[in-house]
Amino acid sequence: MAHKLNLSNLTLNNFATFTNQSIEFTSEFNTIVGETGSGKSLILDALQLCFGSRADKNLVRKDADFASVEVSFIFEGEEIKEFFDGLGYPVDEEINIKRIIYANGKSKSYLNFSACSLSILSNVARQFIDLVGQFENQKLLSDSHQLMLLDEFSRNKNLYDQYRLEFDKLKTLQHKLTELQIQKDNSLQRKDFLHFQINEIQELSPSVDDEALLKRQKDKIINLEENKKTFERANYILCESEYNLLEQISLLERDFHNNEDISDKLAEAKSLLEDVSYSISTSHQDDEEADLDSILERLDSYQKLKRKYRVETKELIDLLKDFKSEYNSINNIDDQIEDVIRSLNNSTDKCHQLATKLHDARMKNAAILSQKLSKLIQKLNMEGAIIDFRISKKEELTTTGFSGLKIYAQTNPGEGFYPLSQIASGGELSRILLAMRQVLSTTSSISVFLFDEIDTGIGGETAIKIGKALQEVSKNSQVIAITHLAQIANFSDQIVFINKTSHKENGTQRTKSVAKTYFKEEMKPIIQRMQAVD
Repeated sequence: MAHKLNLSNLTLNNFATFTNQSIEFTSEFNTIVGETGSGKSLILDALQLCFGSRADKNLVRKDADFASVEVSFIFEGEEIKEFFDGLGYPVDEEINIKRIIYANGKSKSYLNFSACSLSILSNVARQFIDLVGQFENQKLLSDSHQLMLLDEFSRNKNLYDQYRLEFDKLKTLQHKLTELQIQKDNSLQRKDFLHFQINEIQELSPSVDDEALLKRQKDKIINLEENKKTFERANYILCESEYNLLEQISLLERDFHNNEDISDKLAEAKSLLEDVSYSISTSHQDDEEADLDSILERLDSYQKLKRKYRVETKELIDLLKDFKSEYNSINNIDDQIEDVIRSLNNSTDKCHQLATKLHDARMKNAAILSQKLSKLIQKLNMEGAIIDFRISKKEELTTTGFSGLKIYAQTNPGEGFYPLSQIASGGELSRILLAMRQVLSTTSSISVFLFDEIDTGIGGETAIKIGKALQEVSKNSQVIAITHLAQIANFSDQIVFINKTSHKENGTQRTKSVAKTYFKEEMKPIIQRMQAVD
């Protein structure tokens, strides 16, 4: 294998009946044993918490504020480092996962000592961990799961990833084509509407500077009446009254013709007043030339458009650009549809090519996998049983290509083949799944296999064969199996024995589970004890 990851340690604190427990695991075959109710299943619950399952506050030991579960993994291979780097949780020497469950039901999750979400932990588990139990037996009956297992065996990951990228692209193009066609159907009405809006805004030709100038002109003209009265009164005093000022100064100027100093000053005053009179008359003429109605009408147009589109003048200009862009887009919609159809046809061809390669690889490997599984399940006391992976070709492309798959089985020689779901018992499904794990342990990225209730409903020679099969899986991947059968435990490299005791604590009787590990040379008494119970 290109990489390998092994669970090395599990630490439990105030977790159900465990107070403070650390369990070491070997990199090969580990069995977890103990009497019914001792806490074997709690080990699996703890591991599942670290792999993203929901926390249950009932797992917090009574009177404790919180419980914690922590696992450490050792690993080898750059691909594993790259995987965790890609997740954003870089790894150094060991991989660490921790869950804390509080008595109030809240929980926290950590990956490599950084807080993370449950989905991240689930992602890690999907990549490296496989739990084989009753639920997984039922998954084996799912067509999609069966196809996934075949692809794992066929090492189709790269080809399948290429197909999914192209298939997603195909779906995007199909969606875009549908949108363009709907847009085209609605384009005539929309085009007329846009044409009206564009003309309406263009007719005003909005400008922030223009609007500001109009407001200043309006303010000036509004004061026109008051200005007129002022100008008229001044002009009357200077030029038109019976004793107009300019005429009186002229008379005074004549009267003082013998006094040069006064005569000059009167002449100077008369000249200044004549300048004032001229300015008054010309200013008055400028005001009269202004067109207040046209200014107010244009300002009103600004206000109407701003209210209509709920924007300010600057945004009106941007809106006009958007309307023109959409208008041009509608004009070009046929060209866009042609481009999308060309891309869609190309993508469809590529999808069919990749789907054909996938289908051919599945066809070839379905026969090989059928033979391998048949041989393995026959070794697991299903004598004469045959597994047949049957591939069909669908008319439509799907997310997995156009391959259909159903697993057929003949569990009794000569009785015919039937879909697996119709004939396999729970025990038979477990053995078929175990055989599948034997095959996939050398080809998939899964590094840790957890087996729960693999020994349900079996015993004797079948148990021995299952023990051998689990041992075979452990040659390529770490195996951790919960079992009550000595025949299976005898093949393991380490036994984790769970024992439950009762003791008084602060005057109250309390239950406590304790785990102890036994290696090959130490396992014999535990095996004998299990045989005595059987």
